[in-house]
Amino acid sequence: MKNIAEFIAQIERDKCTYNAWVYEKEGCYKQLKCSNTINCYSYLKEITEYHLQIVVELNNNNLDNYLLLPEINVVTHIGFNNQKVTSLAA
Repeated sequence: MKNIAEFIAQIERDKCTYNAWVYEKEGCYKQLKCSNTINCYSYLKEITEYHLQIVVELNNNNLDNYLLLPEINVVTHIGFNNQKVTSLAA
């Protein structure tokens, strides 16, 4: 686990692209459109102010998924499939 600012700084340093998903209803998430790649890290910072649960799917070689919980400033590794969180890292 790490805090959100460290996580965003790390993916920005690594120049990772990502897909962002926000909680919609009944355990499902909907994907957000992030088309402005120049400002995508500031966009990620901004959406943490408006959503309580955000899934970030990094488009790297491993397709890592993370759950951002802004209310408690925590990022944790997760399993994510078919718009649902399937597992949480301990």
